[in-house]
Order: sequence, then C-alpha cells, then structure tokens
Amino acid sequence: MPVLEIRALPQPDETRIGPALTAACRAIADAYGCLPNQVWATWDQIPPGGYVEGDIAVDIQPSDSHPPICRLICFEGRDGTTIERTLLAAAEALSGALGIRGNIFIEYAETKSGRVVAGDGILRR
Repeated sequence: MPVLEIRALPQPDETRIGPALTAACRAIADAYGCLPNQVWATWDQIPPGGYVEGDIAVDIQPSDSHPPICRLICFEGRDGTTIERTLLAAAEALSGALGIRGNIFIEYAETKSGRVVAGDGILRR
C-alpha cells in the first residue's frame, strides 16, 4: 500500500510525468516487496513562482534546485534496509524519468496498520 505524493513545479516536458509516475510505482513495488498495482502515485503541480529556495523563486523545474517534494507513505514494520532501498529506488526512478537525476526530496512516512481505510475496509498488515 505505498502511496507516493509528489508536489513539483511545472516540468519542462510535461509528457514525462505519466511515465515517471509509472517508473516510480514499479521501482517502489520491487524494493518494498509488493505488486506494482499496490503502489499509488499522485502529482500536484506547484504554481509558477510558488516555490522558493531562500530568495529564489522559479517558474519551471530546474535540473539542479527546487527538487520535487515527495512523501512516501507506507505501513509500519519494514526494516531500515528495506526503507532505504525503497527510498533510493523511488528517488532514482522518479528523478531519472523526469530528467533531473539526483534532484529529488522524498520523506518516508509510516502509517500504522489498522489506521487506514482503502475501499470498503480497514487495511491491516
């Protein structure tokens, strides 16, 4: 049940977004140990000028600053090695597919089993 939430500036090539989401889902599934259809990814665009690093605002995604800000929500209980492997796989797949290799920020957030509803029921590990 990993969920990847992405907030990013407009991309120089918006046609890369869909394939980047797919690549990230597949990479996360492989590293986390689940099926790709069990990984969800969403994309929210930050309006031009709505993202500032220090005193620098930009209108479009640079390759070396203002990284997409991501949150990867997963069930509790994975060991540190799996968490790191999943984070690195997501970062590599997403930044590579967007053409901004290495310019990514991803937070790993754990949710507790029994505290998530999906579909018509409570999800448990």
